[in-house]
Amino acid sequence: MASREPDTQKEGAKVDGYLVRPAPAPALAREVGKTALSVVGGELPVPVQELAKRAYLYTLDPLRNPVKQVYDASASVLEMPPLLGIFNDIPTHKMREDEVVAWARSGFSFIVSDAEHRQISGWQGREENAMIARSGMLPVQRLHREAVSQHGDALQVGARATMRPYATTVAEADQYFQAMTFPPGRPGTASQDSRGGYPTRLGDRELCFTPDSLRASESETQGWLQFETSEYILNAEIRDPVLDLMSRQGPGKAVGFVGPFDAVMRDGVHPNMASGMNQLFQEAAKRGIVMGRVCGSGTISDPKDIEDAIVEAIQQGCRLISVHRFTSDLPFYGARAVADPFWRACARCGF
Repeated sequence: MASREPDTQKEGAKVDGYLVRPAPAPALAREVGKTALSVVGGELPVPVQELAKRAYLYTLDPLRNPVKQVYDASASVLEMPPLLGIFNDIPTHKMREDEVVAWARSGFSFIVSDAEHRQISGWQGREENAMIARSGMLPVQRLHREAVSQHGDALQVGARATMRPYATTVAEADQYFQAMTFPPGRPGTASQDSRGGYPTRLGDRELCFTPDSLRASESETQGWLQFETSEYILNAEIRDPVLDLMSRQGPGKAVGFVGPFDAVMRDGVHPNMASGMNQLFQEAAKRGIVMGRVCGSGTISDPKDIEDAIVEAIQQGCRLISVHRFTSDLPFYGARAVADPFWRACARCGF
C-alpha cells in the first residue's frame, strides 16, 4: 500500500502578499489522531467547545478542507481514520443551522448536497455551505453528469469538494479534473474545460487577485469521482487508468465514491459486484486514493447488518462511509427515538 510522510499544508506563508492559509493559535489548532473518534474531537456527542474551535478555524480560513486535513495527517490511506457522512436532500431554502449543528454533534464529517437528483433545490449557496463548514464538516456539492464549469462555480460559493456522477470513460474523468483545476499558467497547458479564474475570498475578506495566490488559496479543494457504473467498478482496463489519473492530481486531491445502484440498473445484478468493489478499494489504496461508499440499503437496514457492511468496507480500504438515509429522514428517526419510551411504558401498563 502507498505510504508517505504525513503532509501538512504550509501555514502562515504569504503568496503575492496574501496570507492564504493563516496559522491558528496553537491552543486551537486541530489535532488528528489515529481513531475515528479523534477526528471529531474525542467524544460524542461533539461538545460545544469543539464546535467553537471549528467555528474559529473556519473563520480563520474559510477555504480549509477538514476531510483532506485528515488525509494529510495520515501516513497512508490504510492508516487514515474512517469518516462518516450523509447525503443532503433538504432544499436550499429550508436549510437550518440548528439541524446542521445536530449533524456535526452526531459525528458527521462530510455532507453531500445533491443537485444531481434534486436539481436547483440541491445547489447550495455561500451561506448554506458556510453553515456546514463552520460546524467543521466538509460541504460536497454533487452535480449532474453534464456539468463542467459548474464544478468550479460550486467551489466559488464555498463547497470544498464536488462530486461527478455516472462516468464510464477515462476521458470523462479527465474532463472533470480539468474543470476542478486552475491551469498552471503556461502556454498550451489549458483546455476549454479548465477551471475559470475568479478571485477567491479569504477569511479577512481579502480577494486573491493574482494567479499564484488564487492557486494557493484553492490548494485544499477535492474532486470526488463516483464509481457507479460497471465500466468503473468491474472493468480493470478502464478502472485502473482512471485511478492512475486520480493519483496524478496530487495527494488527497482526488477521491472516489462507490455506488453500485446505477451499475445494477444498467446491467442487472452482477455476481462479482461485491468482490469488484473490494478490489477497487484495494487498488485505490495502493495508489494513495481515498474511497468512500454508502453502507445500508432497502435490503440492508438492520443496524447490525449495516455495522457489518461498514466493517467489511473499512477492512478493504474504504475510509469515507455514508449512511443510506438522507438528511430529511433524520427528524423522523429522531422523533421516533424520543417517543419510543412513551409507547413502551404504555404497553407495560396495559394501555
